[in-house]
Amino acid sequence: MTEQERMDWLRLALSENVGPATFKKLLAIFGTPIHALENLESWAKQGGAKRIPKIPTDKVIHEQIKKASKIGAQILLSCDVDYPTLLKQISDRPPVLFTLGHPSLLSKKCIAMVGTRAATLNGKNFATHLAKELSEQDYVVVSGMAKGIDRAAHLGALQNQNNKGGTVAVLGTPIDEVYPSENQDIYDEIKQRGCLVSEFPFGTPLKPQNFPRRNRIISGLCEGVVVIEANLKSGSLITAKEALSQGREVFAVPGSPLDPRAAGPNALIQDGATLVTQTRDITDVIENNQGFHLSDTLPPDEYQLDHIPEQKEIDHARTLVLENLSPEMIEIDDLIRATKLDTRLVHIVLTQLELAGRIEHFTGNRIALIYGGKE
Repeated sequence: MTEQERMDWLRLALSENVGPATFKKLLAIFGTPIHALENLESWAKQGGAKRIPKIPTDKVIHEQIKKASKIGAQILLSCDVDYPTLLKQISDRPPVLFTLGHPSLLSKKCIAMVGTRAATLNGKNFATHLAKELSEQDYVVVSGMAKGIDRAAHLGALQNQNNKGGTVAVLGTPIDEVYPSENQDIYDEIKQRGCLVSEFPFGTPLKPQNFPRRNRIISGLCEGVVVIEANLKSGSLITAKEALSQGREVFAVPGSPLDPRAAGPNALIQDGATLVTQTRDITDVIENNQGFHLSDTLPPDEYQLDHIPEQKEIDHARTLVLENLSPEMIEIDDLIRATKLDTRLVHIVLTQLELAGRIEHFTGNRIALIYGGKE
């Protein structure tokens, strides 16, 4: 890849209304980032855009590269050979990753550990214990650098001094920002001994929705996810659901039915998650799971196009798709069945609608019409 091709990749990935799923579709449709960029405006208009999405200039991209270089960060593209293999397999993989520290850890055996921010002392101590032992057995412990269980997991992995394992923190902020601020200490240590990861470019404002969004990366990097203390509406259960949809193992540490923080793990166990009382409960499953072998090559995109359909065909499909959408989430597969349209045609229409800012993608291959989107 030439320097200009990498610049085009970044420009497309950081363009307004181009999320990971739409980025993937645009590449499948147009073949290269530069051709996608050349068609972005016209496709947004076809989708009914009230204004054209902003596309970063080369100057803006150069500034991102300069900021990364200044702090010693690396920018990984999903087409790079050293992009994490497991993460490359998920349908909504980030087209760009900003990393700080030791990105080689991302391709080692990884286990995620997540849980509530308002953790009990026992919960934090057990998370630290598990993380330390996993790291000593050469597993990389991945978490989200939040308060509570996340922090305890990172601390446990950092206690390991035998140069095995390690820890990775997936951030809901740009790579150069520490949130919460009280985690500055582990941020600094992970930068030196582990790896910090973010899909958000420098300067991205703090948004609550960015933290659930990172969950798919936490689970996507790993062979399994361990949940320790989480209520039924916790973001940790979102991570567990992401793990299941990605074909990962789900583990849960049981707790007292009198504690709401145990409700999430206990429910996961009832639904078939592996019960964890010791590190061996995790490693035995991972090491003996002969079925957990993902290909080193990307699966073919089901909406790969040999040609773009005629305009009247796209317009007809758009009408049918919009008739079946509402502000309530719907799975794309259900939409395809309801409209009886060709899969590729539906993805073309959805790409145009997202570029126009009329629909939103959610985890689990779901979409919803943005309120007012039919106006």
